[in-house]
Amino acid sequence: MNHISWKGKHILVVGIGRSGYDVARVLRALNARVTACDKRNPPLAADLEQIGVHVMPEWQGGMPAGDYDLVVTSPGVPADAPILRQAVQQGIPVWSEVEFAFHLAQAPIVAVTGTNGKSTTAALIVHILSTAGYDAVLCGNIAAEEMERTLTDAAFHSHERQILVAEVSSFQLEWVHQFRPHVGVWTTLSPDHLDRHRSFEEYGRTKARLFLRQQEDDFAVLPSDDALIQSLVSTRAQLLYFSHQKVNKNVETAVWCNESGVYLRRWGEERHLASIERLRLYGLHNWRNVAAAVAACSPWEVPPERLQEAVDTFRPLPHRMEWVAEIAGVHYVNNSMCTNLQAVQESLQAAPAPVVLIMGGVDKSDSPFQNLVPLLQEKARGVVLIGADAERIEQQLRTGGWVKTVRCGTLEEAVRYARDIAQRGDWVMLSPGCASFDMFASFQERGKAFRQIVHRLEALDE
Repeated sequence: MNHISWKGKHILVVGIGRSGYDVARVLRALNARVTACDKRNPPLAADLEQIGVHVMPEWQGGMPAGDYDLVVTSPGVPADAPILRQAVQQGIPVWSEVEFAFHLAQAPIVAVTGTNGKSTTAALIVHILSTAGYDAVLCGNIAAEEMERTLTDAAFHSHERQILVAEVSSFQLEWVHQFRPHVGVWTTLSPDHLDRHRSFEEYGRTKARLFLRQQEDDFAVLPSDDALIQSLVSTRAQLLYFSHQKVNKNVETAVWCNESGVYLRRWGEERHLASIERLRLYGLHNWRNVAAAVAACSPWEVPPERLQEAVDTFRPLPHRMEWVAEIAGVHYVNNSMCTNLQAVQESLQAAPAPVVLIMGGVDKSDSPFQNLVPLLQEKARGVVLIGADAERIEQQLRTGGWVKTVRCGTLEEAVRYARDIAQRGDWVMLSPGCASFDMFASFQERGKAFRQIVHRLEALDE
């Protein structure tokens, strides 16, 4: 890692949400001069002022006057924001939070990106390594209850015997320069965040920045069956491939997971690594996540018995195909993290029973929801729509030939309607396929609300 003396340097931190707050806090601990600006002026600002950060509550969005050595921007700030454009024009370096964290870290970094599966894969990696006795730390952009820790905070407190496993979003990769994960993982790629990125192509190129600075002793973990991802990645790292099915023999090193278990091929030899009989994750997409996680752990020694233990004991993360309750023979599943069309499709495919699907919110990518219709005809008993884009989604589904749809004004109304049409053995599944911010502050808040509504119904049924 690069070791920089921050003492006396003047750093401008743009955005003081979770990541910006930690950047400012750590910089002050390193004796830097820090100015922070955020239009929202969150409560965190008062904490920063108490430790000597100059917070600008009247900031208007442009580059504030000052002799700045560096700008560190939060992921919520678009790359074309005036303040960042002006910083570049003035010759001031602009870093993302993960770039800053990389320069602090004393431990190797495993970085996981992708449209879907990032959080589960990152958590699986930590669980496997921890079960094998390593000091693995989950951090980064992961959004899961009691697991949220920025890469900056983890890096600042790291030591060389640790392994930092970070979920990394496309937003965080817009301003990386030297960022070099020892292991980089790319799970999936499908249209998402097109309200932020100008095109799907730009979105993919941004993801690929994860691998640009890797060297020959690093590892790039890529899906064997996604030619687009492979074409976008330019790296000097050793390539490891993963899949939910057996990987082509032309691939030198690969991990796959199917109904028979987890397998590794290396140097022409195939080995069975673990059974998945006790795996508590539903769906082919989670077989892929398991394979990606196992591949990412391959630079470290994981005894077969420890890997089996890890596979057997891993639990789904909150809001990701999370079982909530069974009421009158109907299973209620919280998949609030599902915020794009591909995730809805994978959720439906994973369900082992007919589904009453609760969907809707704010569509981030102008998704073609009519493409869901064949899968709905196979798997769904009905669709209950909520949120700002409910009417448009309903029109698209009807255009595709699906008419078993109703719109509800609130999530509670939707859950109650789903309960009324579900039959014994069915799943009532919250799998929105959309962002939450029309009705909730976050997907976590939406998932918690779903849990609470279900538990109230459960209490009435007792």
